[in-house]
Amino acid sequence: MIADSRARASQVESPFMARLELHELKTEKRAGELSALLSRLYEARARVVVWVADEGRRQILDDYLWTFQKLAFLPHVLWAPNLGELEEAIVLVGEPVNPNQARVLVVGDDPPPGAWAATFDEVHDLIAPGEGGEERRSFWERWQTNPGDVDVEES
Repeated sequence: MIADSRARASQVESPFMARLELHELKTEKRAGELSALLSRLYEARARVVVWVADEGRRQILDDYLWTFQKLAFLPHVLWAPNLGELEEAIVLVGEPVNPNQARVLVVGDDPPPGAWAATFDEVHDLIAPGEGGEERRSFWERWQTNPGDVDVEES
């Protein structure tokens, strides 16, 4: 399980699908925690797809990952269909693709299509406090029951 002092993670496993790790956020701000999680996964040499459905947020995260640490950066690619398959360890996507053959999915904004998320070995999501976090938790509970029957619109 991946956790640090700023975010608690709860791990849920199902015998037929990906391991789900829900990371509790102390505030609504995701970028810092998301960057820290991606850094840990990168250091562990994991191949990661980061789901960010909103194009504007995806571009902001792309910029942030290049600048969030003063003397370092987190190498990644902002995927587009014309790029095809990639070798980079971290790829930001806005559609259900796995261009770097990642085994880990990190959810950067809205929940992804359930059936697609279930194709990964490991899924991480950051759960904000309050009502939004409860709705997100409810999405993942439904996903664990039947990943093919949950869509973003239900969350």
